[in-house]
Amino acid sequence: MLLPILSVIAPLFVIIAPGYLWARFKMPFDTRTIGALVLQVGTPCLIFSTLTGTGAAASVMGNMVLAAILVIAASTVLGALVLRLWGQPLNTYLLVAMHGNSGNMGLPLAAMAFGAEGLALGIVYFTVVAISQNTLGHVVSAGRFSPKALLRQPVVHASAITVFVLASGVAVPVWIARTTELLAGIVIPTMLILLGVSLSQLTVADLKLSAAMALMRFGVGALAGVALIVALGLSGAEAGVVWIMATMPAAVVSVIFAERYGHSPEKVAGTIVVSTVGTLAGLPLIVWIAMLLAS
Repeated sequence: MLLPILSVIAPLFVIIAPGYLWARFKMPFDTRTIGALVLQVGTPCLIFSTLTGTGAAASVMGNMVLAAILVIAASTVLGALVLRLWGQPLNTYLLVAMHGNSGNMGLPLAAMAFGAEGLALGIVYFTVVAISQNTLGHVVSAGRFSPKALLRQPVVHASAITVFVLASGVAVPVWIARTTELLAGIVIPTMLILLGVSLSQLTVADLKLSAAMALMRFGVGALAGVALIVALGLSGAEAGVVWIMATMPAAVVSVIFAERYGHSPEKVAGTIVVSTVGTLAGLPLIVWIAMLLAS
């Protein structure tokens, strides 16, 4: 079991390392531009190329959509309860509980643990999280919902087009399939490099608080993930991917919302660092449980 686990987690560390070192040596790196390229070009192509190319069954994708929605909902309720009991502001920390880093870490991990099937399932889950971040994320942080912000997201357009193609059975032209496949190839390695850069640039303002919030993120995610896997009767790669996605560390987008709306961004950044480092340290256990659930 050790070698399969190492074969899953070793590539993550190898690809994250150049990003971390690049930033530590203060070499030029335009995070904003590269991140936008990945999210607005690469990710929509990854969604379309993977889901139209794998021939994934609608029932399987439906299971993942339902699982993602329910895990987010359960994590939100559990997180709100913990934060209320603890006396911490919801508009600052609730996003930490709601959304794990399903993009930068979740997708690569799902792909390496369960191959093409894991990547396809992970993309469905990630798409739900991305839409939730751009709807509920605004509601929690700003206290309002912006339909325009949602409609400006390319992942929403890509998801709609993908659903249409799969439902109608329209044949995708070869040139479109090849183009989107090539552009999709930039996503996973670039996401991991960006994660390394973020880890180097973010700082921890309050270690005790950050550690507690990181523990909350893993705790509510793990509890929600296991509960939904059992409740929905998931097995195989579906169960493994749901567990991986549910237990990922706090998403970097949380600090973006915190900066935009003035909700202690330095403390949220510390939570992301501690949560990410803790998850990286615990990856062997996370992957082992994912394989156990899948088997």
